[in-house]
Amino acid sequence: MINFSLPTWVTQILKKPLRISEYSAAEVEELKKKLAIFSNENPIVSVVIPAWNEEEGILHTLISLANTNTKYPVELLVIDNNSTDGTAALLQKLGVKTILETKQGVGHARTNGLHSAKGTYILTGDSDTLYPAGWITTMTDTLINGANIPVYCVHGSYSFLPAPNTPRWQYGLYEVMSSYVIKKKEKTQPFLNVLGYNSGFIRQKGIDVNGYDIAVQRTFRGIAGDDAGHAAEDGMMALRLQEAGGKIAAVDGADGRVWTSDRRIQIDGGLKKALIFRLKKYLFK
Repeated sequence: MINFSLPTWVTQILKKPLRISEYSAAEVEELKKKLAIFSNENPIVSVVIPAWNEEEGILHTLISLANTNTKYPVELLVIDNNSTDGTAALLQKLGVKTILETKQGVGHARTNGLHSAKGTYILTGDSDTLYPAGWITTMTDTLINGANIPVYCVHGSYSFLPAPNTPRWQYGLYEVMSSYVIKKKEKTQPFLNVLGYNSGFIRQKGIDVNGYDIAVQRTFRGIAGDDAGHAAEDGMMALRLQEAGGKIAAVDGADGRVWTSDRRIQIDGGLKKALIFRLKKYLFK
């Protein structure tokens, strides 16, 4: 179900400061203790998030993950892809396990996470996205329960966090119209719906197919008109898993819906241009 307003849990996070310097020592310590739930030596699930200069974005992401309610032992890995701002210092202050990847590009960062993770299952996220408390459980349940099909890869849905001068209901309308494109792709090319900020897969299967190996690596910000129809590392991983005999499963419901930055929309020139681009590409080609 697409929301035309922000859920309460999202609103509560957005009210919090973006910079860690604006938190008291007690608040920082409390968040650090909550994030300690990801300090597992033998995790079943690894949440892998690449980051490049996300000092003022990743804090909200971490707050959302700190509210996770899951039955699975989980580790959290942030792959720092040569950040030059305060990202690394922030992560160190909160005790988040961080790995430096010096090859620039999202795919290189995700590849590092793929090989560094210890979990049987990998969930992929981004540092400008908020995750519901049940996200880890619902995504992992779908992978585990689909073992007999077999399900190698899962993806959830998403909604955009509104820009200051754009009401949330306009994004809701965009998402309703985009849902027709998503449903069309799900029937014939489900790998195009697998996005790095809300997907997951069986780690060993991902290693076996060398899924993140693409000729040209994306930057973090992307370019106008860039879309999952191009050879992006997340879609390529899903395609190769599908070609290896695995099913790609969509995860429905509120726990499978993440809330992400609208900067992808802004790169395409705003809501109207982004919608026209996608409708032309998938419905009227």
